Amino acid sequence: MAMVWVKKEILALLFCAGAVSAQVDVTPFWRSVDSVSRSLGNSANDLYTDLTLLDTIKLAGETFPITWKSSDTLFLGHDGHVNGRFVGENKQVTLTATIHDGLSAKTQDVPLKVSIHGYEPYSNYLFAYFPANDNENIYYALSNDGYSFTAMNNGKRVVAADTVSIKKGLRDPHVLRAPDGWFYMVNTDMKSAEGWASNRGMVLMRSRDLINWEHSTVHFPDKYKGKNFANVTRVWAPETFWDDTYDNGDGTKGRPLVYFSLLTNDGTIPYDKVFYAYSNKDFTDLEGEPQHFFDRGKSTIDMDIVYNPVDKFYHAFYKNEGDGGICKVTASSLMPKSGAASGSQWSKPSKALQQTTEAVEGAGVFKLINQNSWVLMYDCYINGHYQFTSSPDLENFKFVQDTKTSGAFTPRHGTILPVTAEETAKLMKAFPTPDFEPRVIEIPDSIGVCDGKKVVGPCSGTKIVPYVKVDDGGWNETLDLKVAKGATVQFGPHPWDGKIWNWDGPNGFKSTTRENTLKNVDGDFSGYYTVVYTNETGCKSRARIKLVVDDPDKPYKEPDTTTRIVERSLNTRDLEFSGLPVQTIYFTIHGQVLEGKPQVQGLYIRKELFENGTSKISKISVR
Repeated sequence: MAMVWVKKEILALLFCAGAVSAQVDVTPFWRSVDSVSRSLGNSANDLYTDLTLLDTIKLAGETFPITWKSSDTLFLGHDGHVNGRFVGENKQVTLTATIHDGLSAKTQDVPLKVSIHGYEPYSNYLFAYFPANDNENIYYALSNDGYSFTAMNNGKRVVAADTVSIKKGLRDPHVLRAPDGWFYMVNTDMKSAEGWASNRGMVLMRSRDLINWEHSTVHFPDKYKGKNFANVTRVWAPETFWDDTYDNGDGTKGRPLVYFSLLTNDGTIPYDKVFYAYSNKDFTDLEGEPQHFFDRGKSTIDMDIVYNPVDKFYHAFYKNEGDGGICKVTASSLMPKSGAASGSQWSKPSKALQQTTEAVEGAGVFKLINQNSWVLMYDCYINGHYQFTSSPDLENFKFVQDTKTSGAFTPRHGTILPVTAEETAKLMKAFPTPDFEPRVIEIPDSIGVCDGKKVVGPCSGTKIVPYVKVDDGGWNETLDLKVAKGATVQFGPHPWDGKIWNWDGPNGFKSTTRENTLKNVDGDFSGYYTVVYTNETGCKSRARIKLVVDDPDKPYKEPDTTTRIVERSLNTRDLEFSGLPVQTIYFTIHGQVLEGKPQVQGLYIRKELFENGTSKISKISVR
């Protein structure tokens, strides 16, 4: 096979920028480097699930083997399996693919950067909104899934507009969880009863706990007296975005960027255009004059910006005021290049993204907890419901559900953000919500420490609450139950909105429904009922409910749970294993993955993964 000599300069152009350590003397398989890079896809920029790694790659009819090596197996195994995560922040790992040319004994290393998505320590979703044109105050609602919500505070407001705003009206609340430990809320300061052109400013608020809020007002006629911004008739739907590049001048970076739609009555801003200004350090005012951010050549309102680390783009959703519909633009940076025109950083507008022909407004975008799945919601304000759609990439959206807005829950333009189980508990204490049972997702167990920070397992199951009912009694939370012969027993574990359940029990009992009823029980029903719940992130949790039926004819006997494992190594190489395994996986003898350590007598396969990246495979016998 002929040798190919390529200059470094040419290789640098052909290889992914910054991704490949180029070699001058390489064999023809160097042309496959881009293919190896592309095989990981953009998911490597923000990795949620295991990678599928190529074993070989073909080029011009030739097949080249590939081996892989991770720079940190505490987070990512050599096989692409995610072993661990930081909590709340990503971890970058280098995954090196080595392409082998057996004929010439040459190799080509392709270092690829993989960012392991940090575990998000959230359990529930908080919806902040205002409910009606004749009730312009701030309300809260809670959800376990991000689609169906329960109004908080027994349907009463949580922030009274007449205590914080000039116009005695708060609309369009947007809440940002910032990395500095604050929650920032911005609102339209307006009373619609005075007309749609009655808005002259905004309300800035911040809180440590989403309960107690500091507040300030920005009244444009006063702040910008003598300038065209004093002539605003609309300062609509302000939002914030944390700009981590902003230099605070004290050695720290990061500041809320506040953006909003402006319209003036002096002709200088003839239709609604999006402007921005940074807040001051204490979030009590805006710094400087508003700067033009974006407009489509026509009225543009209700902009909502999110950043997607997978494609590394900012996605800005907005309403085509007057024309209807929700579109978006994207940009690789929030600001235009030096010397470029304002707004030039944004792409051409997309097609309409709403999945309905109804009139819509108040678009909001958020990501589902620990899932690479986005939700676009909007108010179908004429027909009395919110519509929720989902997308894996912020490009293609599918209808999920229409959530009815009635009674205590009538949201208008607002924000949804994830909250922790602890935050949910505190919110429910401050604002009673008796009809809501919050889901609790525990942070995974620690598997190690890196850079002084805890590393946890890749995911965590949802806590199962093992509710049971006997005859006509009430529901009780228990894992140990004793009943009389002939009783009726009902299992009804929570989360009540969970969808994927699997049961096993005595007498071959199996079920895939959450609730199960056992009628006229006798001693044959005695034993352990194991329930496995799989949550939306694919993580499993288990509970074992012990049922003993008082049946003299068939007395209960505790099963022998002791197991003796005899193992025989299946390794064919003499490898050095480092310390205790960081993960152990069990398989049937035919290769089917088991959910845990086998208890039933038979032969099994055990795979142990070690910190140094080696794996030990053994055959074990359970007796």
